[in-house]
Amino acid sequence: MILAMLRVMVLGLVRDRGALVMAFVLPALIFVIFAAIFAGTGGADMRVQVAFGMAEPSLANARFEAALRRDPALRVRAGSSSTQAETQALVQGGQADVGLFLRDALVRTDASPIVILADPGKSMAPTLLLGHVQRILAQDLPEVAVSRTAPLIGALVGGFSPEQSQRLAAALAALAQGAPQAVAQAELAQTQMADGASDGSANVAYYAGAVAILFLLFSAMQGAATLIEERSSGIVDRLAVGPAGTDVVVLGKFLFLTGQGLVQASLIFGLAILLYQVPVLAHGLAWLLTTLAAAVAAAGLGLAVAASCTSKQQAQTIATFLVLVCSAVGGSMVPRFMMPPWLQELGWFTPNAWAIEAYQGALWRGDGLAALAPSLGVLVGTGLAGVLLALGISRLRLRF
Repeated sequence: MILAMLRVMVLGLVRDRGALVMAFVLPALIFVIFAAIFAGTGGADMRVQVAFGMAEPSLANARFEAALRRDPALRVRAGSSSTQAETQALVQGGQADVGLFLRDALVRTDASPIVILADPGKSMAPTLLLGHVQRILAQDLPEVAVSRTAPLIGALVGGFSPEQSQRLAAALAALAQGAPQAVAQAELAQTQMADGASDGSANVAYYAGAVAILFLLFSAMQGAATLIEERSSGIVDRLAVGPAGTDVVVLGKFLFLTGQGLVQASLIFGLAILLYQVPVLAHGLAWLLTTLAAAVAAAGLGLAVAASCTSKQQAQTIATFLVLVCSAVGGSMVPRFMMPPWLQELGWFTPNAWAIEAYQGALWRGDGLAALAPSLGVLVGTGLAGVLLALGISRLRLRF
């Protein structure tokens, strides 16, 4: 009897394709995604995108820029900004993960010629860049640290003699030509937030958006599954004899799921306001439009999945699979800048990435409607495409 029960369970699993996918395919796929992410954080695959600029050209600055662009662990944007404001604008606009600006010649004694401009929502990026900068200076420009430290030492000891000055100049020339010597790192860089603010609320805003779209998708998928129950019980057939046919069922659920998503996201961001002072109210219209677009996308996708499935169990299986994969790739679980470049590009095929980008633009960068339009357009377009697909499938089911 035990073996018979075992055989029944095995056959049931083999015949249920959804259960097979959830039991064996989904865990393996999620593992591959997270392995690609976290393996990249410790190797060359995690390549932060850097906006570069410098105030004035010099030989040392040019050598530093060349070494920075050669670094395989970084993706330095083409071109160079001439002002710190231009570099900062690239970071604030989301076109780079972090910025680096040389506001003075590296060989001068002024404090911190290198300014690292951080995006508050990507707090790990400046630390990673600083590590690469220190390594580049030690390997490719060791004379820079010595040239900045030596004058300070000279001032402390009352100045160098002419002979010592000559020996120092010769040592610096040898270091510039690649002579191997141990060099102590001077304080060459400082980190500034791109908007001059703390990164606390920006991080909270990021994860509020990431969590909001994750649970909007889950709730919409679950709510849309009632379409299958109503179809099985004959409610849809009875409504189909009316003038609007099955469209009233789909459209009614779409409006309900969109409204539910608005309330759900409002609760999440309400807590963000109360507990972490996230400036949602200061950008109320942009936040509302972003939340509405995210809710529309989630509702449309949920209805498309429900209309395509023949049973509630099948819908739940497919919904769970889609939501987890989209959330892992789209940045709801791990920030996308920590992912390898190929996985970052793949994330743009998920609603999560577009929703998170829109929330970041609305709440941190203070983007206007024109700047938010691409993200909002993709979300609304996804939702409407899902609704149209659900309407079409529901009409076809009545014919066959």
